[in-house]
Amino acid sequence: MRMQDLVDLATSEPPPLRYDADQILESGQRTQRRRRLSWVASGAAAVAVLGVVAAVTVPKLGATGNAPQPAAPVAEAGPVPATADPFTFTFDGYRVGKLRVAQPVDVSTAYQLASVYADGLTTNDKAVDGSPPPRNGDDLYAYLTVYRAGAYDPSKLTGAQPVTVGGRTGLEVSGAHYSWAVKRTLAWQYNTDAWAVIEASSDDAAFPSAKDLRDLAAGLRAGVPAAAKVPVTLAHLPAGYKLTEVSMHAMPGLNGIASARDGDYAGLVFSSPALPVTGLTEPFGGVDGDHPAGSFLMFVVPAANSNQQPSPGISCGNGFCNRWVNGVNIQVSSEGLLTDAEMTRILEGVTLANVKDTSTWTVATAATP
Repeated sequence: MRMQDLVDLATSEPPPLRYDADQILESGQRTQRRRRLSWVASGAAAVAVLGVVAAVTVPKLGATGNAPQPAAPVAEAGPVPATADPFTFTFDGYRVGKLRVAQPVDVSTAYQLASVYADGLTTNDKAVDGSPPPRNGDDLYAYLTVYRAGAYDPSKLTGAQPVTVGGRTGLEVSGAHYSWAVKRTLAWQYNTDAWAVIEASSDDAAFPSAKDLRDLAAGLRAGVPAAAKVPVTLAHLPAGYKLTEVSMHAMPGLNGIASARDGDYAGLVFSSPALPVTGLTEPFGGVDGDHPAGSFLMFVVPAANSNQQPSPGISCGNGFCNRWVNGVNIQVSSEGLLTDAEMTRILEGVTLANVKDTSTWTVATAATP
């Protein structure tokens, strides 16, 4: 059951969080949240329940926990390359004034994703347990998408005004959005036929300003290319499915941005046929984090991030199967695309590395048969 009238940002189907439907209804009118699998049996039926990462009433995480962490200064490097090896990160985190782009956590066949933080604003991308006390201060939900050459279609950005970003062509849209004081979208051509987009929704109508975002965008530079790695290797994939998206220390897509600091390990998206890599206006699954068409997902998360009970062997619900290994939940979610037998076979062939030591992880392109 979706409750999109209660939230601005949904995500797709990672393992379940800590809240049930009643708690969501009580949580307020706006939240950064992701949708986790929480299947509640009713006779023969199963109902999906949404999970909240941080409700509108959740307070700041504290001066230490919520303050932006130090980021490397803008590198003296050229523009981010418009293309790269598959599933390779090509830029680093950086800071411009009070705004900070975090290290990218997600890379797909069409784009890379990174969170954006601001001094003085709270980003609720970390789950909070218990009853949240009254909320104080202003919130921000912001992220950067760096699209590969040809992937983004700027002509579909409605109501945009032309701007210049670091001497390059850009487009800008600003206005109130649901319960946010302002939502700003800045798209710019960072390289030949290649666009990047910053989306920023803030409770503070003046910050970040349009100029703040243009200045931040102008600071984007190439980093040392780094192949995405995952803590799993797979021995089996269903025929025709190929890796589409990978996330490190996060869920895939905008799910991972909405919960970037929640301590998840990895996510993988497999698609058949391949998802489109041209004509895009947003990441796969969209701002609601829906299951991409023709795709199944794998999530690797700590047991503490799941509201399902660990069990021996492999257990399946309605459209997903779980395997528990040393306090880690590995889940395949297909929303009925695959049979339980097929999802079980996938999970049986998974080898788990040390989730807390990325040096033991496998380069994503080598993690599948």
